[in-house]
Amino acid sequence: MGLHTLDILVLLGVGATAAFGWMRGFVCEVLSLFAWVLVVFALKLVHAPVTQALSGIIATPTGAAVLAFALIAGAAWFAGRMLAQSIGKRTRTSILGPLDRAMGFGFGALKGLILASLAFLLLVLVTDTAAGGPKQRPLWLTKARTYPLLNATSAYVADVIGKRRSGQAMFGSSDNSNDAVENDSAPEPKSTPTSANVKRPVKPKPHVSR
Repeated sequence: MGLHTLDILVLLGVGATAAFGWMRGFVCEVLSLFAWVLVVFALKLVHAPVTQALSGIIATPTGAAVLAFALIAGAAWFAGRMLAQSIGKRTRTSILGPLDRAMGFGFGALKGLILASLAFLLLVLVTDTAAGGPKQRPLWLTKARTYPLLNATSAYVADVIGKRRSGQAMFGSSDNSNDAVENDSAPEPKSTPTSANVKRPVKPKPHVSR
């Protein structure tokens, strides 16, 4: 059985992200993710004062908030990317360069697989809604060699997202553990003494002297 359209698209996507990760290196790839974390912290810290400062220039409060968001996010992301590229370049040219590129290749392939799983999740959501259920999925989708892997990965991602939205733990069940703790900490009921288990005092026998 040859490759289907889905297989070709997945291989191209994962191969592209893996090659891109090899070119940039593992350190640069990881630090690029922290650039987005820097964006979140920057927005949380200075979005309100920047919006207030722009209120005198922009006519509407909504426009000031949007412009402040764009300026802060763009500046923080650019600074994070520049820092990641600078450190990544030093790592690639050092003695750890081959290891950094090899780990970057694997990290890029993993990132490509996650992106492919998210795209597959969106695709099956559309096809299941239009066709009437998972059993009506097209053959070019279900007969692909990458279908079992993408189906399992996307199902796991959807399960994790569902648990996080409902407030459940991602690993294991927190309800059962809480119930067990509550049962262990609950005081045991006191038993009522009955005539069967009450010990009666034994009278000493009289001493007979001879």
